[in-house]
Amino acid sequence: MRRRKKAKADYFKLRLTVVVGLFLAAFGVIIFRAVQLQIVKGPELKKMADRQHRKTLNLQSKRGDIYDRNLKALAVSVEVDSVFAQPDKMESPRATARALSRVLGVSSFEIEKKLSGEGRRFVWLKRQVDLKSEDRELIRGLEGVGIIKEGRRFYPNRQLASNLIGFTGVDANGLEGVEKYYDAMLKGSSARLTGERDAMGRVILYDDLDKAVPLQGMEVELTIDKTVQYIAEKSLKKAVDSFNAKGGTAIVMDPLTGEVLAMANQPSFDPNDIRRYGSGSWRNRAVTDTFEPGSTFKLFLIAAALEENIVKPESRYFCENGKYRVADRVFHDTKEHGWLTVTEILKYSSNIGTAKIGEELGSEQVYRYLKAFGFGKRNGVDLPGEAAGVLRHPKDWSKVSLHTISFGQGVSVTGLQMVTALSAIANGGFLMQPYVVKSVKEPGGRPVAETHPAVVKRIISEETASKLTRMMVESTREKSTGELAALPDFEVAGKTGTAQKPDLKKGGYARGAYIASFLGFVPADDPRLAILVTVDEPEVEHYGGTVAGPVFREIAEESLAYLGVFREGAGAPKVEKALMHKEAPARAAGETFEIRPMAVPDFTGKSVRMVMRMSRERSFDVEIKGSGRAVSQSPPPGSSIPSKRPVKVEFR
Repeated sequence: MRRRKKAKADYFKLRLTVVVGLFLAAFGVIIFRAVQLQIVKGPELKKMADRQHRKTLNLQSKRGDIYDRNLKALAVSVEVDSVFAQPDKMESPRATARALSRVLGVSSFEIEKKLSGEGRRFVWLKRQVDLKSEDRELIRGLEGVGIIKEGRRFYPNRQLASNLIGFTGVDANGLEGVEKYYDAMLKGSSARLTGERDAMGRVILYDDLDKAVPLQGMEVELTIDKTVQYIAEKSLKKAVDSFNAKGGTAIVMDPLTGEVLAMANQPSFDPNDIRRYGSGSWRNRAVTDTFEPGSTFKLFLIAAALEENIVKPESRYFCENGKYRVADRVFHDTKEHGWLTVTEILKYSSNIGTAKIGEELGSEQVYRYLKAFGFGKRNGVDLPGEAAGVLRHPKDWSKVSLHTISFGQGVSVTGLQMVTALSAIANGGFLMQPYVVKSVKEPGGRPVAETHPAVVKRIISEETASKLTRMMVESTREKSTGELAALPDFEVAGKTGTAQKPDLKKGGYARGAYIASFLGFVPADDPRLAILVTVDEPEVEHYGGTVAGPVFREIAEESLAYLGVFREGAGAPKVEKALMHKEAPARAAGETFEIRPMAVPDFTGKSVRMVMRMSRERSFDVEIKGSGRAVSQSPPPGSSIPSKRPVKVEFR
């Protein structure tokens, strides 16, 4: 009996132990799992829960606009539609793809491929697309498809100044030009909004939406003048096309301030549709590309020699009748010259005469002055991708480097370096800091950053600059290398350049490959514009005076007329004064033109200068095509002057 009771008691204890053990084991598993979920995997699971129950939306501010110096829009942001999809909410991705194909202009196969990706909860179908109202209604009726408003960059002038302005990507990030350099300011701020999803997966945003709206991007005002830019681009493109050249550059600078008024490049591109163009069309050659300057470089060598009192304009050098041996090299001139003055050496562009001046100046002095003019280092302009060029130290020069560098070989420069150095001659000896942005402003107009003219250093005296200017004027007179750059109403101070291009594969110089250039400022006695023109590998003709000189003349003539700079005498000062003070202008002798108010004048037979003057007197814009005399116009004479678009005038 006792045994039975004891056995039952033992059995009960065993059962109790087993049950308690099972409970403890189960509780241990629960504790272990809880620790695993809450502590070990807690952060990861929390993120998963947030992704399922919360939605975070990044709001980017509207990108700031870019204007020229007269506040004419060059780049603006417009609101467009972007179409997205949530594949996990679709019953039939294939049917959805077919419905969207026509609306988005994308193949149904491509759309279905995006929708069929494993584990995808959100996918862009097409961003920044122009939709009609009926297209929006169709999209909103599709399950799992939606529309978000985004800002798209729009460039109203298409190719105008595109290499300078640059462009943005689909996410509104600046990728080239001013858009890239000033991206942080143009972009503004961003804000993150977090919302709770309901049972249907719809997002309910928090109530502080108005507090989280990001600040709009800042506005950028350039030094570029839209009209001068157009004139430069038109003239450059005509030369590049006429001579079947690879490309070209034209830069217009205010020599007194360092402001860039125009920076034209060929080839160019339309930033509204960058996919049509290769990346080679995007770059701003004026600051990124280097080249051997050739004879235009002689200006800076002679400036150094004048400043050091080694030569005078009337100093004479024997130019060896066209052949001059130095070490193992024989230098040549294009024509055989005997004795020439320094002025004539510049006028006839004698390599031998310049090399002899370089000999007297010496390697150290040549190097010091070229460095002072800004060569061999970056100008520090507010644009991306600026190159420094190459100017080696004299210790690395060969026996003939002094001679070749004296006439622009064995050294590489950028277009911006050349026109900036030229401006130092034009303004009396001061090297100015070049810049392309005048100010950055808040959307309300309050300036947050402004750029003012800044002197880097004085290089030469005003007396030296004046002497060299008179010598440069001789280089554009009749029978000189730069005669095709001369203007009828103003003296031009300039210099031609014809430089062989180095052969980067074989060494030496490429046969038949040249860069034709012209460098000058105008008016010579009161400089308003410093201009560089380069044309890369022109065919048939390759001399700077023939190829680039006429481009300089056209840019200078039309730009001066637009700016209201006219020749003194024959009543011109009265006209200029009237334009400055908005008075009724006096007519120059022998000139007649219609003065009917608020009507388009008859431009037939008028010169470019006269048409520009008449348009300024009536305060409307004109679009010039060609050169010579006006042969047609739109709108026709007598029409009301258009308020928002220019009058187009064709010249022949």
